[in-house]
Amino acid sequence: MKNISTGKLIGFVIFILVVFGAAFFQLAVIDATVGGWLFFAVLLCALVFFRFSKYWQKLLGGGLAGFNKLWIYLLAVIALQANCVFARPDLKVSYRGTLVREMIRFAKNLPAMKGDGMLAAGAKLSSKGSAWQPPKGYTNTKINCGVPVELLKADNSQSEKLIFEIHGGAYVIGMTDLYRNMAVKYSGMTNGASVLNIDYRIAPEYVFPAALDDALLAWNWILENGWKPENITVIGDSAGGNLALALCLKLRDAGMALPEKIICLSPWADLASTGESHKTNKYNDPMFGVLKNARPQPAKPGEKPMTALYAGETDLFNPYLSPAYGEYHNFPSMLIQVGSWEVLLSDSEMVYEKALAQNVDAKLSVFEGMYHVFQNAGEFMPEGKKAWKEIEEFLNK
Repeated sequence: MKNISTGKLIGFVIFILVVFGAAFFQLAVIDATVGGWLFFAVLLCALVFFRFSKYWQKLLGGGLAGFNKLWIYLLAVIALQANCVFARPDLKVSYRGTLVREMIRFAKNLPAMKGDGMLAAGAKLSSKGSAWQPPKGYTNTKINCGVPVELLKADNSQSEKLIFEIHGGAYVIGMTDLYRNMAVKYSGMTNGASVLNIDYRIAPEYVFPAALDDALLAWNWILENGWKPENITVIGDSAGGNLALALCLKLRDAGMALPEKIICLSPWADLASTGESHKTNKYNDPMFGVLKNARPQPAKPGEKPMTALYAGETDLFNPYLSPAYGEYHNFPSMLIQVGSWEVLLSDSEMVYEKALAQNVDAKLSVFEGMYHVFQNAGEFMPEGKKAWKEIEEFLNK
């Protein structure tokens, strides 16, 4: 073994712990292939062996000897990261998409987040209020029209269009800054359209039809303040997608004016959970699925899961509560986006098939390997970029 100074040895150990530790975590999170783990082990053993081998200097040549050469560290980092990218189980899904999806699964299964822990954390966050301020060039006005709403307007915009944004959160999470930022995004991609966000009443304090009644109040306020239905798009994700569909069902059945378009991102449309994906994606879905071989957590007497709180005593097949069981004749144009790994995949498919059968201009986009409301990750991953491009084109067509 060559003589190695203490400083260089410590540096080498730190490099191994940090770089190989990060790679190990990534491989573990994405459930890497056997080949990925094998490459990791071989590279680690090779670096350790050659670093302490008397042949190190001969292998590199006298002019390049010494492990402290920056390019050796750099090559090791590149090789490890490339291995993580190509060791993902499904190459049809982007590396970033796989990593984000599996990081959600990892977080969801932390002790504090198990069961309804993630929803409870979201509900707590939304209850704290917000100090959010719009970016330069926008004003955000808080209004009470029987229900709290926020109207985002671009300064000097002449657009007559309005986007009615309905947030998600399983009917137990209120509006958060995520949706305020999304409002800015929607306005920017529509040449300055105004965006109305609604902070509807949520469970467990308020059950069905409280949120739907609030959405109707906001809709009436929109029309009373001069926006025309043919210039309005309703957008909702998850429970917000449920509410967007239920609102339009209610408007149509009452003979009232409907919006021009609807966009639903992973709509929670089947509260009765009868769709096939509620079974087939039980172990795929990182957010609402379960871990294989996980021990079921017994419910406390009288305790309901948070996802069931909004329904109250209402029949789960009521189309205003579960729009998957509604009829879609005379509906506006519709874009539905959903991930193929979602428990709620069949919710979207049921709505789409009914709409298509009743001659609605509807489009369903299923994104391979994606999780619930993956659009919230923005354009960090290719699937997100594609989804947002489609949304922009649908809004502006």
